[in-house]
Amino acid sequence: MARRRGLVINDRQMRLVDDILNKLRQVSGSRFISLVSTSGQPITTSSAEEHPDTLSLASLAASSFAATQQLAEVLNEKEFTLLFHEGRESNLHVAQVSEQVLLVITFGRETQVGKVRLYTNRAVEVLRPIFHAIENEEQAPLLIDDDYSLLADEAIDDLFAGME
Repeated sequence: MARRRGLVINDRQMRLVDDILNKLRQVSGSRFISLVSTSGQPITTSSAEEHPDTLSLASLAASSFAATQQLAEVLNEKEFTLLFHEGRESNLHVAQVSEQVLLVITFGRETQVGKVRLYTNRAVEVLRPIFHAIENEEQAPLLIDDDYSLLADEAIDDLFAGME
């Protein structure tokens, strides 16, 4: 049985994550973005409009993603790293950031799916090292200095530069 460690995010990491989510929402044309734990707990959100039930969305998205992982196992696939649901008015995209973190995105029919997927993949590339460091903090403490923060901010800006 795997031992699940808690996810502890400091203020600096949270500001960095919130900045990434806000930029992702703006460039992708998404309505709502949330980082959630694989246990279904919301971590943080970025929204152009109030989402009616963030807790239910987080819980159900995490459950659906867990079921998708079981489907991968049945198909002898190592893992599926994303989940997509298409509706009449809204779409839901769930991407795995790390072992314990999922990125949940909702967007309307007017937003191009490919655009959301492209920007989401790029955002996950930036988010993944942040959460891998947090999850592995028990083995090696994460020290983020001002140079790292500056470089991370520049990397985020470069990631989304000219994409708006």
